Amino acid sequence: MSVEPHRAAGGVEHGVPLLPSQHSLPSQRNGEDGVDPSDVYGYEPTLPYGVEPPAPPPREPVEEERRPWPSARRQIGTAVAVLAWLIAAFLIGHRFLPDSVGLASLLETWLPWLAVPTALLLIAAIAARSLRAVFATLVATAVWLGGYGPQLFPRGDPIPSNLRVVSEDVNASTVELGGVSQLAPNQHADIVALQHLPPALAASSATQNLNAAYGYHVTQYEFGIWSRYPIADTRAVDLATTTAASTGNPSLVAAVPHVVVGALRVTVTTPEGALVLYVVHIPQPVLGDQGFAKVRDEAVARLVKTVAADKAPKLAIVGDINVAQTDRRFSDLSSGLGLTSAQAAAGRGFGFTWPAEFPVVRLDDLLLRGGTPVRSVVLPALSGGKSHLPIEIDLHL
Repeated sequence: MSVEPHRAAGGVEHGVPLLPSQHSLPSQRNGEDGVDPSDVYGYEPTLPYGVEPPAPPPREPVEEERRPWPSARRQIGTAVAVLAWLIAAFLIGHRFLPDSVGLASLLETWLPWLAVPTALLLIAAIAARSLRAVFATLVATAVWLGGYGPQLFPRGDPIPSNLRVVSEDVNASTVELGGVSQLAPNQHADIVALQHLPPALAASSATQNLNAAYGYHVTQYEFGIWSRYPIADTRAVDLATTTAASTGNPSLVAAVPHVVVGALRVTVTTPEGALVLYVVHIPQPVLGDQGFAKVRDEAVARLVKTVAADKAPKLAIVGDINVAQTDRRFSDLSSGLGLTSAQAAAGRGFGFTWPAEFPVVRLDDLLLRGGTPVRSVVLPALSGGKSHLPIEIDLHL
């Protein structure tokens, strides 16, 4: 008779643990003695047929899922919108910026060229399909067009002109001087005003065409004036642009022919009356340790003071002003003195004159009192010219 080994519930048979049977767990079927059937190993509760198990509780999203990183398109749209609003704000409020070191004046020189980044931003906004970026760039475009759009159209007065003036900074170049000496008579100019003309160059053969075409001429300091009408009352204007001028002795400046004085004042007796003409060469604006265009601004201030004291009924400033029309200093010369810019009144476009190879800013102009600008144009670059483009202005005196 064989005896089977005793199998205890939950015991071990031949080294293998036995799982507790449902019968060996007293009171667990009814959940008695505080035992939860779900705590028993291998227990899987069953639900009545047709009853869906309860949905798991919602999972709290992590931080990365709550705030996803914006797409590249949205980032581009945001950047474009910010830049467009900055351009619009600068176009509107640039005159309220402080100009302690001339930085605002430097930025104002290039205001018309803000059309380029504005157009590029508009293209980027459309490509990014960003509504707010498109709106911002359209606002910037509207602001630019409101301020500079009218300059793209021709201006002027239909009345006939009776005086033509040609002016150029010849940059001490024999080639440019020879070119303008042929150009001015061909353009039937009544007055030719040249700047940056050293005395040695003025006495050269490059001026022979001008001397032959015009009965009156004056070459002093760095200026040359040729006219069909008599020239009188010639005198230098000290703009404190030289070491000699800083001594406070104007006669010392006038006694040295080769000194750069900044301006030359002459009276031209035209058939319509005497015209006081200031031929000027304001110092070029440069960025130095004292800021931008400090020497230029001081020269402009001296010129403004001089012209304000001049009571001539017919007066004009012509030459290399070295102040852009969008620069806040330009209004000191124009509206501040009651003068009218020929380019602003009778030009077309922005009339850029510098540099000759690729003009980006207008530094040459004629400002008039006691007459009307009828036409203002920029002539093509002279052969070999690398500095300023010549300008031609028709006036009605």
